[in-house]
Amino acid sequence: MFVGRENEISQLRATLDRPKPSISVIYGRRRVGKSALIIKAFENRSALYFEGLENQRTSEQISNFCLQLTKQTGAKAVETQPETWRQAFLLLEPVLKQKPACIVFDEFQWMANYRSAIVSDLKMVWDQYLSHISGVSLVMCGSIASYMLKNVVKGSALYGRTDRVIHLREFSLLETAKMLPGYGKDELLDAYMILGGIPKYQELLGDYPSLYLAIEELGFRENGFLVDEFDRIFVSHFGKNKDYTRIIGTLAKHPYGMFRKTLAKSAGVDTGGGLTRNLNDLESAGFIHAIKPIFKQDNTKLIKYVLTDAYLRFYYSLMRPELVRIKSGRSTLRFAALVQKPVFHSWRGRAFELTCMQHAPLIAKTLGFHGIEYDFGPFFKAARTKTVGMQADLVFNRADNVLTLCEMKYSQSPIGTGVIKDMNKKADFLKKYFPSKTIQKVLIYHGSVTSGVSQSPYIYQAINSDFLLSDKQILSSI
Repeated sequence: MFVGRENEISQLRATLDRPKPSISVIYGRRRVGKSALIIKAFENRSALYFEGLENQRTSEQISNFCLQLTKQTGAKAVETQPETWRQAFLLLEPVLKQKPACIVFDEFQWMANYRSAIVSDLKMVWDQYLSHISGVSLVMCGSIASYMLKNVVKGSALYGRTDRVIHLREFSLLETAKMLPGYGKDELLDAYMILGGIPKYQELLGDYPSLYLAIEELGFRENGFLVDEFDRIFVSHFGKNKDYTRIIGTLAKHPYGMFRKTLAKSAGVDTGGGLTRNLNDLESAGFIHAIKPIFKQDNTKLIKYVLTDAYLRFYYSLMRPELVRIKSGRSTLRFAALVQKPVFHSWRGRAFELTCMQHAPLIAKTLGFHGIEYDFGPFFKAARTKTVGMQADLVFNRADNVLTLCEMKYSQSPIGTGVIKDMNKKADFLKKYFPSKTIQKVLIYHGSVTSGVSQSPYIYQAINSDFLLSDKQILSSI
């Protein structure tokens, strides 16, 4: 079943329909559905597909390219294998002259062995030969965002030549509901908080009659798909560089984020240029996000790093501590036991906050100010020797001189008036720094609230999480 991606399909097809040859680049996290998007966009269109091999040397990549070309075109097998990518790409010219088609390179970074030389070879063959054939276009797709951005989109060889760049992101909660039509609202929300909007993971969940059974089998059994998924995606993205794992593991212990120096010290990594590169790589891969206080400029040094990938947060919080037992085959109903423990409720509370933050535009629409220009994000101030710190995860700074302060709570028991006291403290803090602004306090909750909350004059509105599934959504970056 294919769900969503209407905008991406429309953009890609519009580029392909141009009279002149075009170059498109698609990148995004593994399992996010890049290949499925390409196949859907190319329905009833001629295309030649080439997929790279993970962790294979250049000669094997070229051999695989020649094999795929032979299989798709029915041409004779190459008698003498090309020694360079330039020679290999030139094999496309006579084929495309006979029958024009779009060229699709999937997992392009694997074809390239993470090097840039292949891009220069491709540029030469494309400029001098392939782009002169009417009806030919080029699509390059990759799951290593840092490679695709640095060497393809912004690399010197193809700089300024790409006609379309698509960063394919995960599904919204509403799109997840379409992937899992048999799930109720509670299960859908938990599924999203556990695995995010990653289509591959959602397909796996669809094979089971309930979410908890699916997670038990996929994540807490010796051969479950999710058990080794961490190793698969990290080997694919970052090889054997342990600094990436140290950074992720450290951020997992601090769900509300860490400043750069504290992160480096806790993770045991240097604070030099290597850290900057590693943080940029992790962010471009969609695993972490750099957040700044909403009123600060982009060049501010007051930046926190937060682990935002749902699977990684769940893995570190609940799966990794159980790995020895899981891989020994002695795990029995581990997830069923974990959901009763404080660590699970703590994880779920933070996961709900991050889910709401991802759907900030829908919150604005639900509250009725989406027609007003606004910015949104967190507000935080570090504690000093004589001052108290504060963090509000979601604040809307509106053009009508209003600050909408959102508090997000997931609770199995009715939420009482204690939450109002917490919101008042944050509102008072904001008022000191922004005295000219009206502070509007909003509670977003999953579960129920007491009458003291629902009827309180001290908050503007309390809205149930059902709105997350009530309308068409656009998934925003946190």
